Amino acid sequence: GEYTKAMSKDWHTGHFCCWQCDESLTGQRYVLRDDHPYCIKCYESVFANTCDECNKTIGIDSKDLSYKDKHWHEACFFCNKCRVSLVDKQFGSKADKIYCGNCYDAQFASRCDGCGQIFRA
Repeated sequence: GEYTKAMSKDWHTGHFCCWQCDESLTGQRYVLRDDHPYCIKCYESVFANTCDECNKTIGIDSKDLSYKDKHWHEACFFCNKCRVSLVDKQFGSKADKIYCGNCYDAQFASRCDGCGQIFRA
């Protein structure tokens, strides 16, 4: 009979299945988690994070950017005030919101009582 090779093992075609829904994974994309294979749909519904900006699932083909317990798609990771992308940039966080360095400093940085300038590290 027909067989498939996956996870360094040989399987009858109908026996290599999603750990969650039991659908055949032969010839399909799948994700391994804790040594168990999952179809893409089950993996995303069980394990994928939800974007804090758009509330959509961050699928396996998307980068999952995270800070503390929050997650974002790459396109949704931007300053809460000016909306500039924060990908690969420093940012600050206040009251569960994220800000670019300029907006964070303008709103929240400590200032000198004498001259009003922001204290820099």
